Amino acid sequence: MAEVAITLDNSDNLIPLDYSEICFMRRTFRSGESEFYLNKTSCRLKDIQEILMDSGIGKDGYSIISQGQIDDILTCRPEERRAMLEETAGIAKYKLRKKEAEARLAETVNNVSRIDDIISEISSQLKPLAVQKDAALKYKELSLLLTNTEISLLVLQLEDREKRLAHIREKLDSKEKAILQLSSIIESLKTNLDDYKNRQNSIESDYEKAQKNFYEVSGKIKDLQKDFEMLSADKNRTLNENNKLLSDIRNQETLITAFKETFKEKSCELAKKADDINDTLEKLNTSENRLTEINSKITEVQYSISNFQGSIMQLLNDISEKRSTISNLTGTKSNFENRLRQIRDERKEIENTNKKILDKITDIESRRTQLEQTKTNLKKEIEHLENILKNLTEDRNINVNAKTKKQQELATLTTQEKTLAEIYDNYEDYQYGVKNLLLALKSKRYNDSRIHGTIADAISVDEQYEVAIETALGYAMQDIICENEESAKDAIEYLKKHGLGRATFLPLSVLKPRFLEPYESKIVLEDDKVLPAIELIKFDDKYYPALAFLLGRVLVAKTFEDALIAAKRCHFSLKIVTIQGEILSPGGSITGGSQNKSKFLLTRKRKLAEDRQKISKLNLELEKLDSIIITLNNKILDTQKQITEKNEHLNSIESEIATLNDELREKQLIFQERIKRREQLEAEISSINKRIQEITDEILLLENEIKNVDSQNLSGQDAVKQLQNELAELNKLRDDLSAQVTELKVKVASYNQEKINIEENLDAINDRINNCYTEIDKYRKKIGENDKLLLDINKEIDTCKKELKSFDAQCSDLQKLLESLARQKDEIKHQINNAQNKLNQAEREYAQGEKFLQNNKIEEAKILTELLQIKNELFERYNVSDPEVGEYDYESADKLKERLSSLKREIELLGPVNLKAIEDYENIKARYDFLKSQRDDLVKAKLDLDSLINEINSNMEAMLLETIEKVNREFNKVFSELFDGGSAELIIEGDANVLECGIELNVQPPGKRLQNISLLSGGEKALSAIALLFALLNIKSTPFCILDEIEAALDDANIARFTRYLKKSSANTQFIVITHRKPTMEIADALYGITMEDDATSKLLAVKVG
Repeated sequence: MAEVAITLDNSDNLIPLDYSEICFMRRTFRSGESEFYLNKTSCRLKDIQEILMDSGIGKDGYSIISQGQIDDILTCRPEERRAMLEETAGIAKYKLRKKEAEARLAETVNNVSRIDDIISEISSQLKPLAVQKDAALKYKELSLLLTNTEISLLVLQLEDREKRLAHIREKLDSKEKAILQLSSIIESLKTNLDDYKNRQNSIESDYEKAQKNFYEVSGKIKDLQKDFEMLSADKNRTLNENNKLLSDIRNQETLITAFKETFKEKSCELAKKADDINDTLEKLNTSENRLTEINSKITEVQYSISNFQGSIMQLLNDISEKRSTISNLTGTKSNFENRLRQIRDERKEIENTNKKILDKITDIESRRTQLEQTKTNLKKEIEHLENILKNLTEDRNINVNAKTKKQQELATLTTQEKTLAEIYDNYEDYQYGVKNLLLALKSKRYNDSRIHGTIADAISVDEQYEVAIETALGYAMQDIICENEESAKDAIEYLKKHGLGRATFLPLSVLKPRFLEPYESKIVLEDDKVLPAIELIKFDDKYYPALAFLLGRVLVAKTFEDALIAAKRCHFSLKIVTIQGEILSPGGSITGGSQNKSKFLLTRKRKLAEDRQKISKLNLELEKLDSIIITLNNKILDTQKQITEKNEHLNSIESEIATLNDELREKQLIFQERIKRREQLEAEISSINKRIQEITDEILLLENEIKNVDSQNLSGQDAVKQLQNELAELNKLRDDLSAQVTELKVKVASYNQEKINIEENLDAINDRINNCYTEIDKYRKKIGENDKLLLDINKEIDTCKKELKSFDAQCSDLQKLLESLARQKDEIKHQINNAQNKLNQAEREYAQGEKFLQNNKIEEAKILTELLQIKNELFERYNVSDPEVGEYDYESADKLKERLSSLKREIELLGPVNLKAIEDYENIKARYDFLKSQRDDLVKAKLDLDSLINEINSNMEAMLLETIEKVNREFNKVFSELFDGGSAELIIEGDANVLECGIELNVQPPGKRLQNISLLSGGEKALSAIALLFALLNIKSTPFCILDEIEAALDDANIARFTRYLKKSSANTQFIVITHRKPTMEIADALYGITMEDDATSKLLAVKVG
């Protein structure tokens, strides 16, 4: 924003304001707008210009004189010089008043011309309208009867629709109650279905638990059977071992018996040998003396042999015993090895079986994982499909509701559009003649392509300006546009010939467009609050003459205040209409109040177009909704089908998963049992291997001992052989003594030896018998232990049998329970299917009820629409609201229709009637009288304006002539003073009016002849122009005067004279001089210098001149 202010001293009241000091201020904004203030009070620029007018410091004053203005005085035309003298004469105000008066005069003349045209047109309409008025009165009487009859008929129709509506609403209430019952039944069925499903889930759970228990019991039975088999095998093994032990006992007993018989035989032999020895000894008693030494020695040898032989026998017994032990150990080892082979075979079988079971478990788990993943995916898909189904159902319901609403809206709009179309097609509310002509053109009873229709048909207007345009045009809305006057003439002849009334025609070929004058546009259209009416309508360019003729000088204001301001600006010379419908007519009359907008042709036309557009849009939307609903229904059916299929698939997968889980548990139990059995076998293998190793070690130890004993036996036999050889040598020596003694001795020795052998054999037999008894005791102890083990095994077998029996009973019970639960599952499934069927049936009935409700609601909406149409028709056509049957005729509909036909026939006999004739006559008559008085006022105003203009011209001429004479004298005086002699004068050119003449300057410097100023030198011209300016200032001094280098072209001599005169004139006027000349600066009272700094900023220097 920028602001500048100037303050003037007005103590001498040079400016006609009651202020001693006046401040003018202007604010300018970036947008280009300006604000003006007078003593800080907002005002207009025009107000400031008017105040300063004729003061010498106004817009055209000479309070600011630049070097350029000096040149302008010298080079301007004579007429332009006259303007300077007019400012001095003070006639600027008179010129402005004259201009305004001439403008008002021209407008008044135009208004008189327009009013004369209108009065002429109205005069031609009054007489036929008077005739039409009488016919219209009769028509109104019949129309009143017709209206009452039509109202009565509509009231009867209204009553019939209300009865039908009540009946439908009763059906709707009944059906809604039934639907509510169905809804409660559906809820009950859904509850039952949920209960059934809960029971089904409970039964399924019980079934799974029973099945699980069944598999557990079956597994336990199998475990018990395996335990039973193992116990039976242990029992058989133990029995076999007992049998073997009994067999070993019997073998030992057999050996004991044999040993005892051998002992008996040996005892008898020993007794016999003892007898033989005694007999031999008796025989040898006689020979002993002789052979004492030899015998002693032989005895010693024999004794040594006997000792050796006893040792050998002992060794043989030990070897026999050890070999028996080795044989037993070998048998036990063989049994263990056989058992080891059996265990290994069983382990191999278990490993093979476990491998198969593991493969099967892996397959089951893989299959179960796949099924679980499929199950999860199916559940997600089902959930997704159910969400889709829910969304689709909601979308369908939303679209169905939207469709119902749009159908109701369409029915209402269709009825409304039909009514408007009938009014539009029948040209209701048109003038009688216009209506008949348009109907004739429409029905081809009258053909003329040169007629284009009414103004209402030719234009379109934004909704906010409809009221303004229709109010501005008034009855001209029904004016008919035609090509030329010939087409208008033909149409008028047709109307006259058939008595169809009158119409106004607008021939495009002869109409002259009206428009705003440039100064009117400048004054009135300062902002967008007031707009030309013709710019607010849309039309074909060919209709411009007609529309410019009607609206060219019409303005539209947004508010009444804006219209009033605009009217004042144009001095009520234009027609201004507000968007609310108020009219400010030329001359100052104002029209306003309420209006029936429903009869506005533009509003009706727009509403009809909007209704048709809305109907088309609604039809498209309904088609789209139908398509969407069908698509949604198909999608819902497809989705429901997919959900059913997915649920069936899910149930089959869950069943298969349950089966796999049961099979997996069974396989895992078997596998665990196999693992446990394998661990038992591994432990037994380890134990057997350990025992076999111990037996092997023991056998090796015994075999080593036997080898040692054999070595000792061989050594003893060698010693015996040596002794026997020594005995043989001794016998050979004894042979020399006596053969008989020798034989006896040998025989005694032989007998003794045999006896010793027998005794030794008997000892060995006793030892072996004792060993047999020891073995038998050992075997019997083992048998006792096995008997105890058999008792334990039998007890365990009995326990297994009892448990097997118990588990068999449980298994049987569980089997029965499973069968019972399976039957319950089938039953509950059947019940669910029945409940689902009932629910589906109820939902179908509910849907049918909903459809019935929807159809009846549509019917209800249709009847409501008909009721609304009837009520709207009653209200719009007859202004009847909430009618009651008792207020009107209560005859039957047939009688009312008969009376209606009779009244219509009477109206038809009247022929074409102008229903607007009465109102038109009154309006036109009132308008005629009003225009007549307006014309008289305008004529009087014209005479007054003519007189005012003549008076202003006379005053301005006198003032200008007087001023020219004064300036001429003063110019000559100032010129002589500035030039030190010479003369100058002002010459008026031409003999015309002084207000239109030019002013020439003739000067005669000293020593030169009289000549035109244009022939002087540059300095002389400048000084002559300065002389004229000083002369003007002397005639009409100004408070101040700014001189901008006007003396630049003067030489030093002329400068001296100029400064001298300037100093003299400063007594009456304050001079502010801009100069570069020293002499001028020297005479100044105050001196100010302006210098520019390095940073391009200006600096003020003040010098006080003493």
